[in-house]
Amino acid sequence: MLGPTSVEADATMPLRVATRSGAVTITGEDRPDVLVESGADDVTRGHDGIDVRGRGRALMIRCPIGTDVFVGCASGVVALQGSLGVVRVTTRSGRITVAQAHSVDARTASGSITVEHCDEACRCQTKSGRIRVGRAESGELVTASGSVTVDAIGAVHVRVGSGTVTIGLTEAAAVQVETHSGSVTVNVPAGLRPALELRAVSGQVRCDCEPGSDGAIRVMTRSGQISVLER
Repeated sequence: MLGPTSVEADATMPLRVATRSGAVTITGEDRPDVLVESGADDVTRGHDGIDVRGRGRALMIRCPIGTDVFVGCASGVVALQGSLGVVRVTTRSGRITVAQAHSVDARTASGSITVEHCDEACRCQTKSGRIRVGRAESGELVTASGSVTVDAIGAVHVRVGSGTVTIGLTEAAAVQVETHSGSVTVNVPAGLRPALELRAVSGQVRCDCEPGSDGAIRVMTRSGQISVLER
C-alpha cells in the first residue's frame, strides 16, 4: 500500500477510482493537486486523467473543486463530499452519497443513494434501497424496492417496484411516475395548472390542482394512493 501521495492536477483532469472493496471518500476542495491520503495500491497520472486503484482498504482522496469523478467499487460505501463536476459511481453493494455535483449517474445493486445537490441531470438506480435527492434540475430515478424522495426538481421520471414516492416540483415540467405498489405524492407550486393523467388501480386519487397546460404530471400505480398537492 502506498503512503500519502500528491499529484499535481486541476479541475480539468478527471479522477478515476477503482477498488474491489472498502469505503471510498472523495472530497472536492480548493487545492492545486489530487491528494491520495490512504488506501491506494497504485496512483497514475496520464494525459487523460488520474487513476487510483485499491484492493480492499478504505480510500481517502482530496481533489480540486469541480473535478469529474468516476468510481467503480465491487463492495463498499462511496461518499463524495465538497463540490465536484460530472460524477459517475457504480457499485455492486454499498451506500452512495453525493454532496454537490454538476451531474450525477449513480448505480448500485444493493444500497441507498443520496444526492444533496445536482446542477443538471441526476440519474440514480438501485435494485434494493431508497433514493433521496435534495435538489436537481432533472432526474431519472429507479428502484425495485425502496422509497424515492425528491425535495426540489424539474422534469423527472421515476420507476418503483415497491415503495412510496414523494416529489417536490420547482416549476412546470414533465413528471412521470410508475409504481407497482406504494403511494405517490407530487407537491406543485401554488397556481400551477399541469396536464394531469392519474391512474390508481387500487387506491384513492386526490388532486388540488386545476388542470391546464403548465407541464404534465402522469402517475400510475397498481396499489396505492395518488396525491397532487399545492404547496
